[in-house]
Amino acid sequence: MSNAAGAKARREEEIAFLVMEQILGVDIRLADAGAGNKRPDGAWLYPGEQERRGIVEVTSPPDSRLMSAWARAKRRGEPQSEEGSVPSRLNELAEVCTELLAEDWAQENLAKLVAETADERHLFLLARSHRVGHYFYRLSDSYDNGTTERLDDIVLPAGLTDIWFRGRARRYECWGTTDLWVARFQTGSGWHRYVVQIEETALPSPNPDIADDLFPSRLRRPKDRSGRE
Repeated sequence: MSNAAGAKARREEEIAFLVMEQILGVDIRLADAGAGNKRPDGAWLYPGEQERRGIVEVTSPPDSRLMSAWARAKRRGEPQSEEGSVPSRLNELAEVCTELLAEDWAQENLAKLVAETADERHLFLLARSHRVGHYFYRLSDSYDNGTTERLDDIVLPAGLTDIWFRGRARRYECWGTTDLWVARFQTGSGWHRYVVQIEETALPSPNPDIADDLFPSRLRRPKDRSGRE
């Protein structure tokens, strides 16, 4: 795999890549540069295991209507809010994950991963709305080294080895850092939870239609993810 020099990931992709790099100890390269949306987002080779290849697709349940509403609210100078309620579904987090993976948007992304040759196939999920996000928060929250509710194992679709869920974040504006909670389900070893720290300087600016950039863009230095795996 070889991409144009200077290739940069989108903000949400970059957050996912930085999280996975810290946890897996790998160097992720863009896999889809110049290929439209036909290939997974990132790929890597494990250090010392040059034949072991991993790939990842970063995606979210579709919330285009909410994103459009937020963009309109920002242009009008109005609060960006989300209306409605969601069922708590206590002790049903595994069932929620299974249902999400059966939806059309997930199946399309899974097909993209399975079509690619790899030893590990990872799906990294983020949520743009509280409708889904509150489930992801609960997956990554912990209490006395466990969870506040029952969390069963899930059966991953054929070919998928790992699924990640981006949880809640704690931002420290004065330092330009964010603590991010993440849950991961791995075939063979079950659930894992992590808290990683992300530097704002390592990220692209947020979507200007949705959020104002409170950090000087001249200080941003997103990683060049071009070149070979």
